[in-house]
Amino acid sequence: MENKKLNLIRFSILENCHLTKEGHIGSAFSILEILFLIFKKYIKNNFFILSKGHASIGMYAMMYYFKQINKKTFFSFCKLDSKLGGHPDSTKLPIFSFSTGSLGHGLPNAVGYAYALRQKKDKKRIICLVGDQELMEGTTWESLHAIDNYKLHNLILIIDRNKSDFRSIKFHNLKKKLSVFSNKIYEINGHNISSIDKAIKKCLKGKNFNIIIANTVKGYGIKTIANNPAWHHRAPTAQELMKFKKELKI
Repeated sequence: MENKKLNLIRFSILENCHLTKEGHIGSAFSILEILFLIFKKYIKNNFFILSKGHASIGMYAMMYYFKQINKKTFFSFCKLDSKLGGHPDSTKLPIFSFSTGSLGHGLPNAVGYAYALRQKKDKKRIICLVGDQELMEGTTWESLHAIDNYKLHNLILIIDRNKSDFRSIKFHNLKKKLSVFSNKIYEINGHNISSIDKAIKKCLKGKNFNIIIANTVKGYGIKTIANNPAWHHRAPTAQELMKFKKELKI
């Protein structure tokens, strides 16, 4: 049942990107299951930060599916005066706690937010979703040190481990590298709803800084898009759209 829903969301992304000739489809598809669960169960009582802002079309598609924006708004993606830009703008959509897009900015903002919430004795948690390539940014590691220094236990870091590093410097044994900052690291299948849910529940129950390494596939759901760098920033043609619709069984 969940797969059918996710395939409908996938196709809405493909259709929207086809019409506007914009969007990072592969990056959005790798986090769809994570976004789906967060929107379904966790976004109401926690703050969510999408650090990998170039995957914004995935977030917009969730907002459309869960009726937070209407069809007209969703299909205005990347058009003149639209609220839905290629990167999320919190001044236009308050659901985005921060405007993001420049890699390495989400976690530093999440740290400041988490610190402020603790000062205010607000019990809500921050869930920050970053891409694995953001681990190349110095600001990400500075943020991890700040989390450790200030003992910010109200922050959950989810890493979209879609192996984007294969085109640059590889992160061998990522869990071991991150273990100096947390002893609560969960490595999961990022496309398995049940596994994601179990990991987030454990993080919310715990009193530590938690990290979830979600192993994903960039472009998951469509064979010709999956793990294909050519689809990092590309829109489908009309012919491809029809082909993908059949593949998704829409």
